[in-house]
Amino acid sequence: MLKRKVMIICVCCVFFIPIILGIHIIYQHYNTKDGICIVGYHGVVSDQEKKDKYADNQYFLSESQFKSHMKYLYDHHYETLSMDDIYAYYQGEKNVGERTIALTFDDGYKNFNTVVKPILEEYGFKGTCFVIGKHLFNNNSSTLKKEDIQNTENIRYYSHSYNLHRKASGFDRKIIQDLSLEEIKKDFESNPIDSTYFAFPYGRSRDDIEPILKSYQVKLAFSYNQFRHMTRTDNPYYLPRYMIVDIMPDIYFQWIVE
Repeated sequence: MLKRKVMIICVCCVFFIPIILGIHIIYQHYNTKDGICIVGYHGVVSDQEKKDKYADNQYFLSESQFKSHMKYLYDHHYETLSMDDIYAYYQGEKNVGERTIALTFDDGYKNFNTVVKPILEEYGFKGTCFVIGKHLFNNNSSTLKKEDIQNTENIRYYSHSYNLHRKASGFDRKIIQDLSLEEIKKDFESNPIDSTYFAFPYGRSRDDIEPILKSYQVKLAFSYNQFRHMTRTDNPYYLPRYMIVDIMPDIYFQWIVE
């Protein structure tokens, strides 16, 4: 009898938890539609490179998939926002229309400059790249180096931490969750990248980090996967972004940005 009850509970979980999660996501999305949609990409590579090297990496999109996203935004007259635009909106100094979006790109891959940036420039779009500071000085040819960081009117580079983009021991733990506050302060001090706007590594924050962000004049900080638009009522140090991955069909992309 007990075994049967356990099986029934397991079956119910399998069927009903995804339904409940789906309803929650839909509710969150439509409840914040008057805010700003912020999307987060990682790498974008040529279609051939995606097929040959990154077929199993969900965080790397093919150039054609990324272009289809940008073409949709362009064809439907979306306004892209800079970090300063978002801050002005948050402060109540800027109003936004229904078709506005912020395009962010994490980790500071070299393909941001070689693949993404030319596409953004083609459409006249604004984009923000959050860079891991330590990678500026390593020998990895796939990441941006110090000389690659050149801000323009529409393209800006900000901090994704100096060296906090690491995993920690324990299931799904990240190093930012285990370090002392002094160690996190040292990471901010070590970073040559502008921290005016900050993206948490892996989207992971912690409850006691706000004084550090304030002390380093961080205006806004971004997380991931709250499945909703940003609004003026949000905590400025824990703003939501939609993570974009390669298995996402275009119709889902179109739904989240609407």
